[in-house]
Amino acid sequence: MSINGVYLENEVEGYRTLYVTGRELPEAEIEEQQIGKADGTEYQSKRFVPRVITVTYQLVGNTPEEFRERFNRLNRILNQEEAKIVFRDEPDKYFIGTKSAGDEIPGGALNVTGSFQFYCTNPYKYAATEKTFQASAGSNGVLEATIVNDGAGAVSINYGITHNHENGYIGIVSDLGVLQFGDADEVDKEIRQKSQRLIDYKTAADFSAMTDGQGVMAENFPKNGTFKTTTINGKQWLGLDNVGTGNKWHGACKKVTIPADSGGASGAVNFTARAQVWFQTARVKETGLLQLTIGDTDGKHLASIHIFKSNIVANEAVYVMHINTKERKRVSYTPNSKSSSSADKGSIYIKKMGAKFEFYCNGIKHSFQMPEMKDKKALTLTVFLGQFGTCGAENLVNRMYFNSVSFQKDNVNYWYNIPNRYAQGSFAYVDGNKTKFYVDGVESLGDEIVGSKYFLAPPGEMKVQFYCSEFCSPKPTIYAKIREAFL
Repeated sequence: MSINGVYLENEVEGYRTLYVTGRELPEAEIEEQQIGKADGTEYQSKRFVPRVITVTYQLVGNTPEEFRERFNRLNRILNQEEAKIVFRDEPDKYFIGTKSAGDEIPGGALNVTGSFQFYCTNPYKYAATEKTFQASAGSNGVLEATIVNDGAGAVSINYGITHNHENGYIGIVSDLGVLQFGDADEVDKEIRQKSQRLIDYKTAADFSAMTDGQGVMAENFPKNGTFKTTTINGKQWLGLDNVGTGNKWHGACKKVTIPADSGGASGAVNFTARAQVWFQTARVKETGLLQLTIGDTDGKHLASIHIFKSNIVANEAVYVMHINTKERKRVSYTPNSKSSSSADKGSIYIKKMGAKFEFYCNGIKHSFQMPEMKDKKALTLTVFLGQFGTCGAENLVNRMYFNSVSFQKDNVNYWYNIPNRYAQGSFAYVDGNKTKFYVDGVESLGDEIVGSKYFLAPPGEMKVQFYCSEFCSPKPTIYAKIREAFL
């Protein structure tokens, strides 16, 4: 026989197990109830009482010292609590017991026969190896495993779950109970919102993506001029080449349709259109017009910023803000090298947040509430550079350029991939004996759902089904394990 893997016959020279009793039929206690004066009693239940295994042995020594040393070694091996006890005639099963009693050995003998007892609080013996049952998809697509228990007692079940995809929920279901871990309502994705840049022209060359001679404007000026690219101090600027002709303002125009967002939606209720410009005079008599315009889905004017100079007797320029073709505000300033429209400061933008329009120019934000415009969508972006009447190219504002233009759509809906509770590749383990749940070797106390029941596998066959989050595809690889118990 062996104790926790140590065979006494191999470890204690002179020791031999003669015979063993108590391994066969266990004793059962019957609970009954007397019903009045009726004959006999009514059966209630039974339970197996602890098992006592008695081992009769022989120990031989050649000298008293040798005999005593061998007995000491025997005691040392037997002095273990809840030890695994295996007998040579049944090596595939084991009992769990603690040495409780032993015969008194006569003094002076070097060849003795005696006995000792193992007290087994659990009367069952267990299979040395576990049985594994792999889950597979049933006819309805649900993962299931059929557990076959050829033993005599109901035993705990352990489960191993290897995740082949992110997962938020594990359900283990049988006719005897249900185990649940995680959150059955956990989702893999949710709709969130972000800002997305749909146009991003960083140099004058990028403006070639726009269509020449077209555009949406607050006023329908002639668009018969042409653009040119000018490089100043290594930076490219989009400028006016041929100023065109007309009685009032006239010049060159470009338009682009704003691309659809990542979700395929066209038009933007909420947006920011931004431009880097340079509007600076060298002489008082210079004139010119620069416009950044946003058109709506109906092809009409939605909002625009104009920077123009028409005064030929004073160095005065004007920022004008338009919404729905109507002027909302104008700001006068001096367009010199220190102004808000100089090469290093010329940032302007038009921002719409539902009903709120915000313009940034001259270094200041200007806001307007337009409830009737809250659902209007931007669809086109137009840039315009022009001259007035017959002033001609020789009197054009000296530095009147676009350097960059961008369009950012705000509150774009997109699917956000939520990091789920059980990551792809993670291993979840259900210890049915300890009634504990582990993820990658770490006990996860909070994952077990209240009401879960750690059911046992009774003798015979039982079916267990496994459930996971709907988005978990491919499904986990799952096995169930039992260690059969015998009497």
